[in-house]
Amino acid sequence: MSNTIVVYKGRTNIVTVSLGIDVSGDTITSEIRTASGVFIASWVVTFEDDGSDGELVLTMDNLVSGAVLYPSGLMDLKRVSGGEPYPVFDKPLEVEFRETVTV
Repeated sequence: MSNTIVVYKGRTNIVTVSLGIDVSGDTITSEIRTASGVFIASWVVTFEDDGSDGELVLTMDNLVSGAVLYPSGLMDLKRVSGGEPYPVFDKPLEVEFRETVTV
């Protein structure tokens, strides 16, 4: 099983994430950057329900994914709870940007 997130350029991409904890009162954000820190794109993060089950939906619009110039990057999630930022993963996840055949 691969831990790489695949993002298709020019398509709306949706990724679900299960944190397994109540994050209903938290703010969750996610960005994709190069290894040197150059910003590539960000995800729109929403709760699948109310966040109490820890289920998140990450969405990247086709206009955003279509504008990506890099073949890959790294992403993480940042959780802000009670004004304090917390990491979600122990290391960033790899993201691969793939071209699409059908225009």
